Amino acid sequence: MKYCQYIVIAVFILGMFGCGTKVAMVKQESSRSYTIKGKTYTPLKIVSPGHFQKGVASWYGPGFHGKKTSSGEVYDMHGLTAAHNILPLNTVVKVTNLANHREVVVRINDRGPFVDDRVIDLSLTAAHKLGMVGPGTVPVQVAVIGAKDSGQTTRLASNEVKPQLVKAPNPFYTQAGPRLLALTRN
Repeated sequence: MKYCQYIVIAVFILGMFGCGTKVAMVKQESSRSYTIKGKTYTPLKIVSPGHFQKGVASWYGPGFHGKKTSSGEVYDMHGLTAAHNILPLNTVVKVTNLANHREVVVRINDRGPFVDDRVIDLSLTAAHKLGMVGPGTVPVQVAVIGAKDSGQTTRLASNEVKPQLVKAPNPFYTQAGPRLLALTRN
């Protein structure tokens, strides 16, 4: 009879701890509502992988480069980051251009966009990867992968998060190593 008790306890422990799948949920401590241009936005407190949204993506670059983002970090148009108006900051998402099916993985570090039906503002590098710099906006699907630094996001994004030099559409800017150089026309 003692063996049966041990088996029951072992099965119970395995069921509670050993067989579960960890799902990386993104939590945000502060999710105060804010109003921009008369519209109120309430950031989500928690999102899980699988949350997705369709809409229009735009990109932002030289005019914001070097300025602080909503997360407090400095915006780098050559990084793989984005602005979203309600996803928790540090959420990692996969953005798919629905016109050409290109994909990019970015981290939400800023708030926006606050124009029409747009759902995400991408960095210049992310926009290049999606092939959307020229048109400026494209239809996309935004899918939550997880939180920054979760093992799940590292595995899913490892092939996509590589530094890449990109030519800015503004002829006055280019990337040279880790610094942005301002160029002048002759």
